[in-house]
Amino acid sequence: MQIRFSKTARRLALSTISAAVLATLPGLASAQYTSSNRDVLVPNTGAWPTAGVTLNGTTFVNLGLQGVGRVAANSIDSATGETLGSISDMQITGFTNNGNGSWSGTFNFLPDRGYNSGATFSNYAARINTFSFTFTPYTAAAPTAAQNQIAMAFTGSTRFTYDHDNNPLTAPVYTTGLLASGTAGLFGTTVPTTLGTTTQSDGTITNRLTLDAEGLILDNRAGMAGSGWVGDEYGAYIYRFNTNKQLIGQLQLPAALVPHAPVGTINFATDPPANGRRINQGMEGIAQSPDGTKLFGLLQSATIQDSGAGNQGRSNARLVVYDISASDTPAAPMKEYVIQLPRVDDNGGTAAVNRTAAQSSIIALNDHQLLILSRDGNGRGASGSPVFKSILLADISNATVLTGLGAEGAQVAPGGVLSASVSAIQWTEALNMLGKLGTSSALELAKFGLNIDTAPGNSNSLSEKWEALGLVPVGDGSGQYFLFVGNDNDFLSSSGKLLDANGVLQSYNAGLENDTMVLAYRVAVVPEPETYGLMLAGLALVGVVARRRKPGV
Repeated sequence: MQIRFSKTARRLALSTISAAVLATLPGLASAQYTSSNRDVLVPNTGAWPTAGVTLNGTTFVNLGLQGVGRVAANSIDSATGETLGSISDMQITGFTNNGNGSWSGTFNFLPDRGYNSGATFSNYAARINTFSFTFTPYTAAAPTAAQNQIAMAFTGSTRFTYDHDNNPLTAPVYTTGLLASGTAGLFGTTVPTTLGTTTQSDGTITNRLTLDAEGLILDNRAGMAGSGWVGDEYGAYIYRFNTNKQLIGQLQLPAALVPHAPVGTINFATDPPANGRRINQGMEGIAQSPDGTKLFGLLQSATIQDSGAGNQGRSNARLVVYDISASDTPAAPMKEYVIQLPRVDDNGGTAAVNRTAAQSSIIALNDHQLLILSRDGNGRGASGSPVFKSILLADISNATVLTGLGAEGAQVAPGGVLSASVSAIQWTEALNMLGKLGTSSALELAKFGLNIDTAPGNSNSLSEKWEALGLVPVGDGSGQYFLFVGNDNDFLSSSGKLLDANGVLQSYNAGLENDTMVLAYRVAVVPEPETYGLMLAGLALVGVVARRRKPGV
C-alpha cells in the first residue's frame, strides 16, 4: 500500500522530522577528504567529528559502530557442497524493530565468482545467499570482546539462471564463474562466456554465460518484489532478473565502457583490453533511486582510455544513470557522469599516491545523491595495513553531463587527466571505517576487538575487501538509520571446496581463514532519503505503524 500526501503536508512533516534530528546534533564540521582534496598520504586513522559532514544541503552523521557479526570462512552451501563465500553486495528485506532493543530481517548476500587464484577459477554459479538475522546493538562505552551483535543463520541459496538456447521449452541453466574466454549473443548484445563445455547440476552446457556478480538491486517498486538487477564485472554489464532469479534482459551500455581487443572487437579476456572497462573493474556498484524511477551504475575505476600511469591513474570512473520508469532494460542511459575517486599511498608513507581507492558499492539516497564505498586493497587477505576504507557522500547536481562520449574508446580523461570542460561529481567523506569517533583515544573498531594489523595480523584484523552496503531505518522515531557494511572474503579458507569445470567438487587451501563479516553503524541523514522520509511523514501524520518494504541497497 502506498500512502500519498499533498506537497504541503510532505514538506511540513519532513521539515519537522529534519529539525528534530538536527536538534540532537552538535555544530557541523567538514570531512578531511573531499573531491577537491582527495589524496590520502597517511593512514586515515585520526579522530572523526561527531558532528558529521554536509554536502549540498544533506548532512550525514556517523553515530557510532554498534555491532559486528561473523560467518565462518569454511561454511558450506548445503545445496551444492561449495564454500559459501561472502558479500560483494547486499540487500536487506523484512527489517523489523522488535520493540525489545533488537531488530531482525533477512540479508540477501551476493557472492562473486567463487574462489580463484592464479590459473584456478571456480565453476561457480552466481547466486543470492539468504541469512535470517537478529541485530542487538551494543551501545555501552566499555569495549567488548563479543562479536555477536549481528546473529546470522544461513537459510539457503538461489542460483541465477538464463535461457542459453533461446528456447522457452527447455529449462534455463546456471551461469559460471570460470574465466570469460569466449563470447556469445544474448539479449541483443555480445556477452562473455567460457569456451568449451562445463558441467553443473543442470547438465553439460557449451559456452556457458560467465557472471562475476558484484552489484545487487531488489526492485523497490510495487508489484516487483523478488525481481531486480545484478551488476557483472566480466562484461561491465547490468542484467535484469525476474522473481525466479532468471536473467531476462540487459541494460545497454555505451560502447565506451565495453572492453575491446583489438579495437573494434568485443573481448572480455584480454588484460588489459584496448579500451573499455579494465579487467576486474567492471560494474561494481548499482543502485535504484528510492522513488524507483532511476538506476545508477558505477564502474569500479576508470576505463582504459580514461587512465593514466600506475594504479593511481585509474581514478576517473564513469557513472551511468538509466530511466527505468518505462522499461526495466533501457536501450541507453539517460545521463552519464564522471567521479574522481580518492587516491592513496598504501605502501608505508612515501608521500606519493600509488593506488586508486576504487569503489565497491553504492546506495542512492535520492535521484542525485549517493553513498559510495571507497577503499584501498590492504588488509587481511592481502598485504599491508589498511590506510583508507571510507563511505563517501556524493552529489551529481553540479556535475557535467557527458555528451558525445559513448562511442568505443571515447575519452573524458585522456592520460588520466580530466578534461578541463568537465566538472566531476562532488563528494565528501562521510564515514571513516578506520578512524576514531569524537574524543575517543582508540579506533572505533577496537571497541569490538578488531584491528588493522597485518604484520602478521589475526582473525580480528580488518579484511581487505569491504564491498557491500545496506541502509535501513531504525524505526524508533529518531529518524535515524542502521548502515550495514559487509566484506568480500574471496572464499579464502584453508579447507575450501570448489566445483571444477567437469562438475566435480575439489578441495583447496587458501592459506588462511577469512571470515565473512558485517559491521553495523547507526547514522543520521538529514534531510531524509526520499522513500524513508515519506514513510516517516506518514507515521507522523496519520499514526500508522508500517514497515518499509524497500530493501537496503
